[in-house]
Amino acid sequence: MQVSKQAVIATKSEKRGVLARLFQHTSNYSIGSVLVMLASIISFPILTRIFTVAEYGTMALVTSTILFLVGVGKLGLQHSVVRYYSEVEAGTRSNTIKQFFSTVLFGMIAVGLVVTLLSIVGVYLTPTAWLANEQTKYLIVLASPLIFIRVVDSAMYNLLRAQQKSGIYSAYFTVRKYLGLALIFFVLFYVSRTLEGFFLSSMAGELIAVSVIIFYYARQRVFAVGEFSKPLFISMLVFGLPLLASELSMLLLNMSGRYIINYKLGPEPLGAFSAAFNFSDYLQGVLTASFAQAVVPMYFRMWEQQGREKTVAFIQQALKYYIALALPVLGGMAAVGPELLRLLASSKYEVSASLIVFIVAGMLISGGTPIFSAGIYINKLTKVVMYSVLTAAAVNIGLTLVLVGPYGIEGAAFAALVSYLVYTVLAAYYGRKVVKITIPWVDLTKFGIFTLIMYAVVIRVSPADLVVRIFSQMAVGALIYGILISIFDKEIRGLLQKGLAKLRGAD
Repeated sequence: MQVSKQAVIATKSEKRGVLARLFQHTSNYSIGSVLVMLASIISFPILTRIFTVAEYGTMALVTSTILFLVGVGKLGLQHSVVRYYSEVEAGTRSNTIKQFFSTVLFGMIAVGLVVTLLSIVGVYLTPTAWLANEQTKYLIVLASPLIFIRVVDSAMYNLLRAQQKSGIYSAYFTVRKYLGLALIFFVLFYVSRTLEGFFLSSMAGELIAVSVIIFYYARQRVFAVGEFSKPLFISMLVFGLPLLASELSMLLLNMSGRYIINYKLGPEPLGAFSAAFNFSDYLQGVLTASFAQAVVPMYFRMWEQQGREKTVAFIQQALKYYIALALPVLGGMAAVGPELLRLLASSKYEVSASLIVFIVAGMLISGGTPIFSAGIYINKLTKVVMYSVLTAAAVNIGLTLVLVGPYGIEGAAFAALVSYLVYTVLAAYYGRKVVKITIPWVDLTKFGIFTLIMYAVVIRVSPADLVVRIFSQMAVGALIYGILISIFDKEIRGLLQKGLAKLRGAD
């Protein structure tokens, strides 16, 4: 009996240790995301004022197109980096670490270069009417080197993510963002206040950043052309290509509405929609992106090293913590988001404010997919993800075409919400067949009530000054929710206490 109690205590201790690591990695990613978000918030009002609403819409269209082409250039290999590293590290594959690193770098350099050249030719030959106008087509060709730069960059930062070097990862993204912004603003204010200047300075900043991270790994002597493994590369392609279709479908899900808006309504409504979308993405990305970056490599490693039972228990707990974070973000954005957008982007984007709740809700729902679809990724059933996202993208295109006419950009925002929900439901349904994750209804209800209480209090905080009102509402909301969750959730309270104890120890 005594042995059994000790085993239970050891299991609980190990569980707390794993969750603490998740909290630590999520915190590291979140710190970087917060700093990047701050940079984006700084740049957002500047760019929305430098450029007209129509120019901002054109910039968003070019950026979305480049993002789509980058997705093609990666061939889904960025997902393979995280999945296969756990196998190489655990010794379940015959490849060495040096073979793995060399295959990742040189393989993605090759495919990135080929796809970039093909993209330039393809865009040049595309009828101008398909790309809105001649300026948009010209800007896409001008910015096309970003495809190659970002494909290689993806290889590098996913190596950091696979190794769970969350601190270095966050530092890299933060420095890259601020360096890029410094170059962009220097060019826009002192050289050329045009979209051409924006994209050329973006390329320069990202090229410098990716060169630094390649040098960081090169000093560790993990790259050698002769160590490139063709069988490993082919295996990674087999795993990644279905996810390429998934990623492209997700990008199509995010950008198809913009092309439809531009075609049916014009560049100004597109600029308003893009401003709301970008603003929402900046803020919710701190949660969803950081959480996914932390949780996915962890459950891959646990599956390889500790087995099914512990992995499922970890994923179940991770879902609870995601819900605990996602609901107050949604409530906070509903309360503060519209006025914050008007403050940052100026009154030119007044019409964008009504879109925020739709867009953020969809993004937060989609952000839980790495948890719901864990079984799919663990068992490499990537075609299921592809079918789910393709279905969601089709729903988005169909609904946007139907709704954007009578309801304008609000119809497009609602279509995005429905399509994100479709994707998550499908991923959860098929994921449960491999790794069964149950919805924690009690926790969902509890955190939902906390969020409603927070919202009810926040909307009653109303100092006359807009800036004071927004920051007061944010502070009060965080305080109210933090107190409620600390009092009524024992596990989260324990994690917070453990974090505070570490901070005291560091001091």
